[in-house]
Amino acid sequence: MTGLSTFPLLQPIGWALLHSLWQGAALALLAAAMLWLARRRSAEFRYAIASTTLGLLVLAFAGTLAWVSAGGDPLSTADAVLITPLGEGRGFGGWVFRLHVVLGPWIPWLFLAWILGFSLRLVQVGQAMAWLYGPCLGSLQPPPAEWLARFEALRVHARVMIPVRLGLSNQVDSLVVLGWLKPVVLVPTAALLALSPEALEALLAHELAHVRRGDFLANLVQTFAEAVLFYHPAVWWLSRRIRQEREHCCDDAAVQACGDPILYASALVGLEELRIRPNLIPDLAPAASGGHLMLRIQRLLRAHPTHAPASPVATFIPALLLAVVLGIATLSASDAPKPGSTVSDPVEVHFNKIRIKHQPDAPPYPPEAKAQRIQGTVVVVLVIDVEGKVTEAKAISGPPELHACAVGYARDWEFEPARVKGKPVAARFKLSMPFRLK
Repeated sequence: MTGLSTFPLLQPIGWALLHSLWQGAALALLAAAMLWLARRRSAEFRYAIASTTLGLLVLAFAGTLAWVSAGGDPLSTADAVLITPLGEGRGFGGWVFRLHVVLGPWIPWLFLAWILGFSLRLVQVGQAMAWLYGPCLGSLQPPPAEWLARFEALRVHARVMIPVRLGLSNQVDSLVVLGWLKPVVLVPTAALLALSPEALEALLAHELAHVRRGDFLANLVQTFAEAVLFYHPAVWWLSRRIRQEREHCCDDAAVQACGDPILYASALVGLEELRIRPNLIPDLAPAASGGHLMLRIQRLLRAHPTHAPASPVATFIPALLLAVVLGIATLSASDAPKPGSTVSDPVEVHFNKIRIKHQPDAPPYPPEAKAQRIQGTVVVVLVIDVEGKVTEAKAISGPPELHACAVGYARDWEFEPARVKGKPVAARFKLSMPFRLK
């Protein structure tokens, strides 16, 4: 953990990950309510809700990361320890602060787990791309001239303005779209032989709807968001809903093109019957087989297509409760002192509310850490008694090799007593200690 602890983005990413738990749960709860209210609206509208929510979740993560990063201490040019106050924001009681203290030391491990999971997801995406653009496109065969003419007519009717290539492939078991600027629609060879021309045209209309909407690019962006926030149940749920509503949008376009929902539903069933093994198409590429087939067929055959998930609020109550606990824990303590539940329980205060009686000279840089060029900021939690003397000091984050030096130095400080309504009280606050080498 020595090298990892000195990574400058470790703390910002770690706390951004923790904040994303409550942010994602809150946004997902809001999205669930909105999707339920929009259950009788168009699939396009529900798709916009789910996609916007996922985008807001990613922006919240990035914004928190930038916010935490901007709160760092300036670099020092001296071979010594500098002391600067660490703001504590707003808090909700001593137990919250103690939970914050408990979570702090786990940030490096949380960061390591996230890096491993994120890297694994990127590897999986790379493998999927290699398969799609390798064996799939490499084995592409031209379709009969008759189908090229039919496909061109469908493209014009679907108002797709860019050229789209059509090809046959034995590597896929469903129609699939590859590419954005130069899209290709892959058709299983078996589908050309087994399906009626009308059924195949309906399926091709579905794929052209994906092309017109730019779903391949949208899927790439969504896949990256899934990789960044792979650990979050809200992201799993939102991604499923986005893909589900995306297929519904293209189903509606296909029905509009062929004019017969029963014909299109039969085409989906016929395509499914051609399969001899589970779906081979990665989620990276929009395919006619995407989404839950039975749900899609039931929706097509209903007079008024709807999708009303049962009790969305109840589904997210456990996640919301967990998010509240972890979200509160990652917030900082209040600017104003709060009395503890008992006389002996320290109040949480902002450092700038504490008057310093004596600040000792900075100690020498720890020799072993200096030899290994270990730098970083150590955050120390201090507790002072009613006389202003330090009674507790604990390092909660930063390079472990610097903890002992930081704690020892913090214990040598002397403060004026903290006061509430004019009376001296025990208090708890934080100091950040940047260790910097020339």
